[in-house]
Amino acid sequence: MSKSPEPIILAVALFLLALGAAGLAYMFPSAADITGVTTMEPKGHPSTRIKTDDLQASLAVWQAPVLWQEPSDHHRLFDSAPYLFYPSAYPSGDYIKKDTPETRSPSGVLLSWYQKYGLDFTDPNVDREDPDGDGFSNIVEFKNDPVGVHQKAADCDGTKSSNPTDPQSHPSYLARLRLQKYDLRPFHIQFKGYEQLNGETLFQLYLNDVPSYNQPPLKKTGDDLGFEGYKIGAFHQIFKDETDPNTHVTEKKDESILELVKPEIGLTVQLPFRQIIDSPESTANFVTLLPTEVDKVIKVSRGKIFTGPAPYLSDMSFLVIDANDTGATIRDTKTKQDYTIPKLDPAEWDEVPLPPAPKSP
Repeated sequence: MSKSPEPIILAVALFLLALGAAGLAYMFPSAADITGVTTMEPKGHPSTRIKTDDLQASLAVWQAPVLWQEPSDHHRLFDSAPYLFYPSAYPSGDYIKKDTPETRSPSGVLLSWYQKYGLDFTDPNVDREDPDGDGFSNIVEFKNDPVGVHQKAADCDGTKSSNPTDPQSHPSYLARLRLQKYDLRPFHIQFKGYEQLNGETLFQLYLNDVPSYNQPPLKKTGDDLGFEGYKIGAFHQIFKDETDPNTHVTEKKDESILELVKPEIGLTVQLPFRQIIDSPESTANFVTLLPTEVDKVIKVSRGKIFTGPAPYLSDMSFLVIDANDTGATIRDTKTKQDYTIPKLDPAEWDEVPLPPAPKSP
């Protein structure tokens, strides 16, 4: 009877398993070889306790970490920055703006200025809003124009702005006064003659636009003309030789000049002898860029005094010195200080605060 093959197969399998284990041990290092730890007994210096000062110093470093410095070769693809997205403020389509301290609204107001006072710069009406109710819109408070100056918001940096949330902080009321227009209204006047009487020179003047019964009597230097506030000024008697080309006779031609003056505004009008001239009279129309004054016009003649604009400057009065295509000059009657009033730019009406919305019933 032959032997069973199972013991032989089993022996061969055990041999192969032992051979495989020996191969693995040869190919892979042991844990001791990897870690270098061959014993669990402590070695080296003995452990020390953590000092309280060292612990507090470590905590301080974590609480105030050093800011990370961007390397010079940092790839710009991974540079992040805040951007603004508000189509209502930029209807033209350019409504994605990088948010920097220099970013401005479409009108030129710094968005950082709006943020400083907690104002919603995404509101399309933010420029004309008046949060503190003092009559000055946000854009006007941002510019805070001095008297006689009209700036663009884009030219201002906000350092001289008034506070749009404080009704006691606002631009000057006088800075909102504008010359809307001026109308020339000359009257025709003629220096007709002069004569000596009792050692004084008397002058005859004729106003072409005045009825004959209102014509001024003979006047001397220093007298009131009795019309438009003029006084009789200096007289310059001038004769020049003139030769007739036909007869060759030389005669004395009278080219004397009489002056009319308005001393309070420094105006002098020269009247050549026996010539009709137009006086430089004009009427100035002033408006005030405040919501309660938009329908009010102050009409005043050159050389006349007006008060206001009421009620903001009711305690002040001003003398109109001049008005022309660029603006007007007025003088404070108390301080004698002159102010330049700019000509109105119609676009400035868009800076006046919007009227309050009607209340729903």
